[in-house]
Amino acid sequence: MRKAVAVFVVLILALSSMLFLGCGGKEAAKEEETAEKEEVAGEIPAGEARGGEETAPSGEESAEAGPPAGYVYGGQVIGSKTPFEYLKLVDVRWGSHEDYFRVVAELKRLDGTDVTNVPWCFADYSDDPTIEYGTEIRLYIRGIKPEDVQITSLKGGHGQLTGDPVCYQILMSTYGSLDGVDPVNLFVSTKTKRPFRLTYATAPLRIILDIWK
Repeated sequence: MRKAVAVFVVLILALSSMLFLGCGGKEAAKEEETAEKEEVAGEIPAGEARGGEETAPSGEESAEAGPPAGYVYGGQVIGSKTPFEYLKLVDVRWGSHEDYFRVVAELKRLDGTDVTNVPWCFADYSDDPTIEYGTEIRLYIRGIKPEDVQITSLKGGHGQLTGDPVCYQILMSTYGSLDGVDPVNLFVSTKTKRPFRLTYATAPLRIILDIWK
């Protein structure tokens, strides 16, 4: 009789242990799963999407960031003073874009072929207090003789109004001397000083002045 009671007690204790361990294992598994989810969520930086999906930028990120790199208020130079060759100016055109105003001067060799060496060009704001429209960006292109300027509409010191609310007028002149060589000067009258960028493109060679609006 005592043996039967002892066996029964041992069975009861064993069953109790199994039930206790089973419940504890489930709770531990739940805790581990929750911690794992929290860890994964913490690994995703703010502003990034799960599964490769894009998220909308915050108001701070979508705010106006200003002009792209390369737009500055000060003087800019492109090209090289050597090797040097005389060129002719075959076209000057301009246009207003959403964020910037662009002036393009197209150059050729005297024989009409494409230019391979970019001439020395310099652009900066003028400090002349008598400018009609406020201020002025002056673009100098080295090595063009007045007789080799083929843009009759801009000759004679008569500016062309652009109709743009920021960049009012384009004016060309061929006076002055730069290292003993006549430059072509393109003057862009602006309402206020705005950052600008001087670059070029080839085939054909174009000197490009972009003014951020």
